[in-house]
Amino acid sequence: MNKIKLCGLALTGLLYAAGLGTITANAAETNTGSATLSEVNKDKNSKDAAFDQKIKKAETAWQSLTKQQKEDIYALLEAEMDDEAKLLDKMAEYKVLDKTDADRFKAFKVQKLKNLRESGEFPLMKKKPRKEQ
Repeated sequence: MNKIKLCGLALTGLLYAAGLGTITANAAETNTGSATLSEVNKDKNSKDAAFDQKIKKAETAWQSLTKQQKEDIYALLEAEMDDEAKLLDKMAEYKVLDKTDADRFKAFKVQKLKNLRESGEFPLMKKKPRKEQ
């Protein structure tokens, strides 16, 4: 038993020592330039800005819908919520989830849909607070 422990300790020490060594990597020759981190961030920010523009356009279009059109969408969201409830019930039945957790999640979804209907806000995107940069 002591030999096994000693071998395990020696192997662990060897792996630890190998991890502390230097790693040499060779890059492939390419004819492309490299991007600096600021260029990558600028590209990401422009993509974020483009996405934000699309969301604002969708929110404007949402606000222009009639009450009946919004109710049609809410009905689809309710059907989706019912399907999720069936999924949660089945997972609770198979003991994947605790029944109280499944019930709590279903109640959360019901309240969320109720709040969406009352507020009339765009249902697909929740506004996230922006991080200070």
